[in-house]
Amino acid sequence: MKLRILPLPLLAAGLLLGCNPDPNPPAAPSGTTAPVSGNAVDKDRYTANTITIRMNKVTADGIGDSAGTITVRETADGLVFKPELQGLQAGEHGFHVHQNPSCEPAMKDGERQAAASAGSHLDPADTNQHAGPDGQGHLGDLPMILADSNGNQQEVTAGRMKLDDLKNRSLVVHQQSDDYTTAPSGSSGSPIACGIIK
Repeated sequence: MKLRILPLPLLAAGLLLGCNPDPNPPAAPSGTTAPVSGNAVDKDRYTANTITIRMNKVTADGIGDSAGTITVRETADGLVFKPELQGLQAGEHGFHVHQNPSCEPAMKDGERQAAASAGSHLDPADTNQHAGPDGQGHLGDLPMILADSNGNQQEVTAGRMKLDDLKNRSLVVHQQSDDYTTAPSGSSGSPIACGIIK
């Protein structure tokens, strides 16, 4: 029996081929989960940290048609409110979290007022001060909603709040801008939209 001696380059190529893994490895068996990249979005957590509040038009006569929605997302910087409301006039609108989970009209200061059953601004520390979102007053004082001439609205962030602060409360949007000084609602006029947060 004769031994065949292969040329060195051919021998090296054979060894390399033997060491290379299969370029087409078998697929993972069904039912297993592939590892997730560290940058992947955890959709379940994102959903758990987001709520959508249905808003309705409100008047002294009662609760009316849908006014759109406001989506609230909890972030490291606080709560981000994304309004998608219909029928807002261009300009700034007072925006607050109110104490009670109700949007019904009620008697206030001797007259029937829109969404007055929502009660006062959320103020768990009993500051009794309407000082704006960056002040040390009502926790429920939110940044104003700004609507452009096409009705589009920008997101606003309330840095002092968490989603738990909103449970069993209501969100109220007012007719005009908020001066963050005048009690109780900063001269922002009547509520025009309200939503209950469950």
